Amino acid sequence: MLKKTTALFIGTCLGLCLLGGSPAFSDVTTSTVTGEIISGDLTITPPNDLSFSAKLNGQKQNLDLEPIQTKVTDYRGRDEGWQLTVKTSNFDEYSQNYQLLINGQLVSKSENIVYKNDKQELLKEISLPVKVEISAKAQAGSYGANLEWNLQPNIKNSIKE
Repeated sequence: MLKKTTALFIGTCLGLCLLGGSPAFSDVTTSTVTGEIISGDLTITPPNDLSFSAKLNGQKQNLDLEPIQTKVTDYRGRDEGWQLTVKTSNFDEYSQNYQLLINGQLVSKSENIVYKNDKQELLKEISLPVKVEISAKAQAGSYGANLEWNLQPNIKNSIKE
């Protein structure tokens, strides 16, 4: 009788295992995969140079130039956005003769934001309209505005008191 009971017990256990029950001798364990994704670069291609020619006529003149073209790549992996500023180091040398506006912003000794992007884009092609306002009192000569471009992340700081 003991043999029948033992055989019945073993058969029942075997049947449960075949029906999807987990055997009592299994061992479950876990592991983890960790990694670090490093921020890439925020870069700008050098903007194109422009030139113009105007004949003095004693009147204020407004000229529309070709746009300034550049590309910005943002591989930082953050949705912070960025801004592009411009200033000129030699403003005093040409400003009595003409003023330069890029994307509607007057270019001067101080940095002015000429383009702002509020979100991350891997590649952004930018075309900035350019205007030159020649003074009615301009003097004949060759003048050049040396432009300094600065690409910087948008800063989202808030002060809590």
